[in-house]
Amino acid sequence: MANETNYKKTLKYLIILIISSIIVVDLFIVLIPDGHSQHAIAIISLNITGAIATGLGIIAVLRHGISGIHGKSYLFLTIGIALWFAADLGILYSYFVLNVDEFKQITLLDVLWLGGYLFLIFHLISIIRTIRIRNLSITLTIISAVIIGFIIVNFISFLPIPESLLNNEEINIAEKGYGLSDLVITILYPILDLCLIIPSITILLNVYKEFRHSVPWVLASISLLVNAVADNGYTNDFINGSASALPWDLFYIADFIIMSGALFWYNRYHITDHISKKNKKNEYVN
Repeated sequence: MANETNYKKTLKYLIILIISSIIVVDLFIVLIPDGHSQHAIAIISLNITGAIATGLGIIAVLRHGISGIHGKSYLFLTIGIALWFAADLGILYSYFVLNVDEFKQITLLDVLWLGGYLFLIFHLISIIRTIRIRNLSITLTIISAVIIGFIIVNFISFLPIPESLLNNEEINIAEKGYGLSDLVITILYPILDLCLIIPSITILLNVYKEFRHSVPWVLASISLLVNAVADNGYTNDFINGSASALPWDLFYIADFIIMSGALFWYNRYHITDHISKKNKKNEYVN
């Protein structure tokens, strides 16, 4: 009972810290009157939150090690977040050193983002292998609803399709400053978001009875949903030829903050318990 009370107390303060951090950072950016300064602060904030999430992931890997399923899952998660952070560092360098604001074509940074998705998917798969699907029918129903809703929202966001795009697709795309390959890669982002959301929901629905285990997955699921909103918004803007970092960077910043909360919980409880059990086992053997 004492441990349960401690978990709930920590969770309360953690949620307050996460919400407060998101509100303070995003409001600070939004209230900046100058557009150039606003964008610059958003990029800096994105990299700071990305660095924090990556740092917590590295700490988790170093503390737990890479042995076993959980060790590999922490490694995959950290690599995925680190690749996203590396891409954001690329944006920081491009903006402040190369004076390049928005990329209208696919670059090396997209390779980093896409690679991050793959490692995060590996992470989720490794976690799913460790849990038992208790409510298969409920899980399948909710996942089906999410997939249908996701498809409908994305389909509606691309309507109405401009007549010029239907009549002369190549000319229309060229006029907007990007090629067909850029369009295909951009549309790939929401699809990969769905590949993250589905296993996250599956895990969330089947570990809710285990308080300590459910907390980071609730946070991680919310984090991925926020990321999905940003990706869908940016994709829609990109296709319409009006790609802009804001307001979507505000969502990406919130994504890193929430993921940092999940990684804090991993370090505070999951990995600490693992280390404690490992030490007790070694003492017993000796």
